[in-house]
Amino acid sequence: MFNRPLLLSLSTFFILMIFISLIKNNTRNIEKNIEQLNTEISILKKDLLNAEIDFIYLSSPEKILLLNKKKYSNYDFSRIFLSTQDFINFSSKQTKN
Repeated sequence: MFNRPLLLSLSTFFILMIFISLIKNNTRNIEKNIEQLNTEISILKKDLLNAEIDFIYLSSPEKILLLNKKKYSNYDFSRIFLSTQDFINFSSKQTKN
């Protein structure tokens, strides 16, 4: 019926077509992941830049002298709350007493 070279060439063609489509889909997914990571990196770079600007501003000698003129006191660790629910529980205990 079919001659052998034609059948062999058609089968390799179809196998390669399937293989190429799998590779194409995988590369598309990788490109999407790279794009997401690039957006996350750009957001983090902006945050880093803002933090550096804040650090430079607050660590300049003029600002340090201004900060030293004010009186600061230590904050008691028992007044630091990990969540709003802890704060509500603490404040409700204070009002009951």
